[in-house]
Amino acid sequence: MRLLVVATNTTPPSLSAEVRAGRHQRVDYLDLAQRFGTVHHDYNALRPNWLARRFEDLFRFDVRQAMAVARLAKRGGYDVVVSLSERVGIPLALMLDRRIRHVVIFHHGMSPQKLRLIRALKLQRRWDVIAAISRAEAEGMRVALGLDDQRVVALHTPVDVAFYKPSRPSTGGEAFIQSLGLSHRDYPTLIRAMRRLPHIPCHLRVGSTWVTRRGGHESERLPPNVSLQPFVHPSILRQCYEESRFIIVPIRASTQWSAGCTSVQAAQAMGKPVVATRRPGLSEYLIDGETGVLVEPGDDQGMAETIETLWNDPQRVVRMGRRAREWMASNHSLDQWLDRVEALIQRAICSTARHWTNGSFLASVCAICLSPAWGTCLRAMGETLSALTSVIAA
Repeated sequence: MRLLVVATNTTPPSLSAEVRAGRHQRVDYLDLAQRFGTVHHDYNALRPNWLARRFEDLFRFDVRQAMAVARLAKRGGYDVVVSLSERVGIPLALMLDRRIRHVVIFHHGMSPQKLRLIRALKLQRRWDVIAAISRAEAEGMRVALGLDDQRVVALHTPVDVAFYKPSRPSTGGEAFIQSLGLSHRDYPTLIRAMRRLPHIPCHLRVGSTWVTRRGGHESERLPPNVSLQPFVHPSILRQCYEESRFIIVPIRASTQWSAGCTSVQAAQAMGKPVVATRRPGLSEYLIDGETGVLVEPGDDQGMAETIETLWNDPQRVVRMGRRAREWMASNHSLDQWLDRVEALIQRAICSTARHWTNGSFLASVCAICLSPAWGTCLRAMGETLSALTSVIAA
């Protein structure tokens, strides 16, 4: 069996060396490719084109990568393609040779726009296995797409528990709390909560390696006990977790049900309790009352009360942090995730589901693939996505 792993990001040239040196956590797609003795495809394989990149970021579809992967998979004789994001998985569903099995991982499976598009083009028939990153999202996609639990499964994201591992026991009396990350963060609610707690220092590290946008804190007046800190390399970020008493992950209410899960996992792996916003997917990434505490979206008073209660109980902080570390190591390690993905690949190979294509859309995709000049290709992409927009609006 030949497997092709598709990652929707750029891999820095020094990444593998940093992982080997213990300065960076292991990376899921690199380890998946290594397990199967195969290669991965990422943005590094694409010709740089800032206009096309802006165009694809706007629509959240990696059309150029999907075209490249479809060609590579067919010419290379691959049996299975694993798309680690729907950004490439959706357009690839319409381009991939129907004889090649396709497993796709959805990170925003409850997006109304994506679900409308999938239903309109009947894309659910083109994937052998759909993996959502929470049980709640898997169930939501099953209902929305009319699929059973053999076709849509839950696959929680992993954490490298060997990299994110405390070097010393927590005292429960560390000098500050901390909030990190960028995607769908609700920093205004956290800042309002901290105004109620002038005696508790809070560090904000607003940033992400995955998304670039405003954090939402820019329009808020920061109280004296809240300080902005730079977003740092993982080797330093690990130390930032360890120096915190506990971690806050405030999330906006949206259809991005599992936003913040990687921060929640890394914090717990470092032996830190987490105060997080209650969302249908994110709630599965901690045990409420045991490894962390959930608060309602936008409730700054409830968040403040939860933070103060935990701050004033160092023994509970230590107890919850120890339980959090145990739970992450037992249930969410990267090696366990690799085992689960391998099982999904075997399921895809054994699947008897038949695939169908949408003729008119596939014809436009083929026109793109055969276009001799990028200008023509870009115009074709514009026309295709314009048609998609009309479908969604309808």
